[in-house]
Amino acid sequence: MNTTHWGGPGEDYRLKKISSVNVDMVNGMSAPAPDDAAPVWQTPKARHSFPWLEVIITTVSTIGFIALVIFWLSPASSGVVSLVRTSLLALLPLLIVVSFILFIDRWEPEPWKTKGALFLWGAGVATISAGILNTALQENIILSIGDVNQSNALAATFIAPLIEETLKGLGVLIVVIVRRTNINSIIDGVVYAGFSACGFMFAEDILYFVRVDDPADSGLLFTFIMRGIASPFVHAMATSMTGIGLALALIKFKRGWSKTGIVLVFWFFAMVVHFVWNGTASFLGRYFVLIYLGIEMPAFVVWAVTLIILSRKEAEKIRVGLVPYVRTGWLIPGEVTMATDRRARRAALKWARSGGREAKRAMRSFLVNLASLGMDQRLMAKHGPDRARIDNDERMLAEAVENRREFLRLTSIAEQQQDVTDAVSRLAQAR
Repeated sequence: MNTTHWGGPGEDYRLKKISSVNVDMVNGMSAPAPDDAAPVWQTPKARHSFPWLEVIITTVSTIGFIALVIFWLSPASSGVVSLVRTSLLALLPLLIVVSFILFIDRWEPEPWKTKGALFLWGAGVATISAGILNTALQENIILSIGDVNQSNALAATFIAPLIEETLKGLGVLIVVIVRRTNINSIIDGVVYAGFSACGFMFAEDILYFVRVDDPADSGLLFTFIMRGIASPFVHAMATSMTGIGLALALIKFKRGWSKTGIVLVFWFFAMVVHFVWNGTASFLGRYFVLIYLGIEMPAFVVWAVTLIILSRKEAEKIRVGLVPYVRTGWLIPGEVTMATDRRARRAALKWARSGGREAKRAMRSFLVNLASLGMDQRLMAKHGPDRARIDNDERMLAEAVENRREFLRLTSIAEQQQDVTDAVSRLAQAR
């Protein structure tokens, strides 16, 4: 008989906890003897840790954003009304890009606290740091060649991509290092990079809009069309390359030099994407539209479609990854369907809503934990065990058990209350 392979290193933990079944590596899995029945045991409680990383990033980024408003946005605007108006205008491209990122992040969504911290990193730390560095280097170019317009074009084409993609990607790098067990697919890297880019785009759009916010001319309309309609995805598309490189380095490459190499390659791609957009806008003039329609739009379509395909494949990876949990009794097949089918997920959340807000929250947490467990199991089955991931999976598994117990308890109470209400109504009608 072939060796039984359950698909991942977390199997030892699951088998140890639910059964004393012995696994024979030669003859496969033997049937349990009567004395080997699964014991009754108390599942471990989930360990909650304070999100120090997110708090630190949020604090530093908020300070940076306040400084940006005081020293860059306020002086450039014509007043509070102008600042508010342009901020609202900048929300439109932001909502478009964030909606797309959330769509590809729908199966195994990343924690909001981490995504929010990276958004603030992009809007605060990355934006004000890039503004300082870009301005200083641009002034050096002006002093060197003496042509302001040419200096602006050179700085936008060659300096901005290097500085901005480095600063936006730095926040993603910090998260990948400290929260590496959160990353189990390329999509995760894209999502974190996308939120950093969205923060940067939002702050930069406001800055560009307030500079041309003059009712006397059409500068604001033209700038909004160019940045908000024609190119809302430029920052997200560029920085996503860095996110892809970091995710690949974490989940597919073992050696230090190969990890560094793949990150540098995709960081270079990030700068190339940014360089192409800025360069064509700065130097090609009337030929810009041809390049935009012939190269940049098709490249964006390929990028977006590729991410959508990768996102769809995550559902199948989760389904395959959860098979060992079904075989060992942790899950029932219907729960796997709930985690990997959109209609089943909506139905589960709607059903849990009958138990109140806490029941719905427990169901949502349950589904997210299942998705993460499935992705981790699939990843480790393919690339080998990871002690940190196994430890994190044990915590998520315990949390999923608690989630299930909670929403079953609350919905049961709600059903009993409904039964009582119905019975009282029938008695009242009978009288």
